[in-house]
Amino acid sequence: MRVFVGLGFDIHKFSKERKNLVLGGVKIDYPYGLEAVSDGDVILHSISDAILGALSQGDIGDYFSPQNTPQDMDSKKIVNFVLKKLGRKKILNIDITLILDRPRISSYKKMIVDSLKKIFKANRINLKIKSKEGTDFLGGKNSIVCISLVSLVEC
Repeated sequence: MRVFVGLGFDIHKFSKERKNLVLGGVKIDYPYGLEAVSDGDVILHSISDAILGALSQGDIGDYFSPQNTPQDMDSKKIVNFVLKKLGRKKILNIDITLILDRPRISSYKKMIVDSLKKIFKANRINLKIKSKEGTDFLGGKNSIVCISLVSLVEC
């Protein structure tokens, strides 16, 4: 059995205007979303980049540039594009670290994991939520960061 591993990273800062905050395909009850060409779902972006990394296929910016991506596009379109590249490989494991100070999302954790299991058709998904501890690390309280590790197996 051959295993392929990819690492994904994404960061977006909060919008100054009111818009939906979407994390892992789940709408979070919070007045501010993230600035991005798409809906800014850092979890889906990070996982998509990790899959592309495991496949040695670049990153989502190679396929969805700001110039040709519709404003506020649903990030599931990015995921669907990336999943078509799997070919004979399937997702073995996804490990996610979400780093943010606000909003508090621990009550959404199970919903997000369940959403990700559906979206990626994978059972082994782990989500860790970490605080920036009030530091200025990667944008401080004004951004959300996500790091993902994906393992693929050849079928």
